Amino acid sequence: MSDKLKLAVIIGSTREGRWGPIPSKWIAETAAQHGGFEVDLIDLLDTELPQHVTELDLWSRPGEPGAAVAGLGERLHRADAFVIVTPEYNHSYPAPLKHAIDYYMAEWAAKPVGLITYGGGAGGQRAAEHLRQVFPELRATTIRHTLMFSMYWEKFDENGQFTGFGDAEPHAKGFLDELEWWGRALVNARKQVPLPA
Repeated sequence: MSDKLKLAVIIGSTREGRWGPIPSKWIAETAAQHGGFEVDLIDLLDTELPQHVTELDLWSRPGEPGAAVAGLGERLHRADAFVIVTPEYNHSYPAPLKHAIDYYMAEWAAKPVGLITYGGGAGGQRAAEHLRQVFPELRATTIRHTLMFSMYWEKFDENGQFTGFGDAEPHAKGFLDELEWWGRALVNARKQVPLPA
C-alpha cells in the first residue's frame, strides 16, 4: 500500500484559449517526481457541472446528486491535498472555479490547499488572496507558499514553448514540501480525532 498523499491538481479556468492546462500539467508532473504524491489532474472543463446549483445537487443536503456532481465529489473526497491553478480575472478568480468550490463542503474539510496563479504584473496574486478568504469557510487551510507566473505571455521561445518553469522549479520544491507537511499532519489528525461538527 502506497504511503503517498493523494493530490488533486485543479485547472481553475474553462475559458477558450486558457493557459491553465500548461502550468497544471507542469505542477502535476513535478509533484509526481517529488515522491510524496499520487496525482489526479482535474480539468473543470471536463467535469460538466450543472450551472444551476440546486438543493438536490449539494452534498450537504438530502437527496442524490447528479452524475457530474457525484463524479467530481468522489475525486475531491479521495484527495488528501489540493493544488488550485487559477488565472486572475478582474482582480479575482474565475466564476467556474467558485462554482465548483461551492458545490462541495465536506470534500474540502481539514485538507490543505496550495495556490498557483498567473496573470499580469501581480502574477494573479489577487485571485490567491480572494481564495484565502473562501477556503477557511469550507474548513480547509491554504498553505503560505504560492507559485505565481507574472506576464507569462512574454516567456515563450520561438517554438512556442514556455520558458519560465526553470525559474519556478526551486520554489516548487518548497511549495510541495509545505503542502506535503500539511497534508500528512491533517491526514493523521483526521485519523485520530474527527473534525468537530
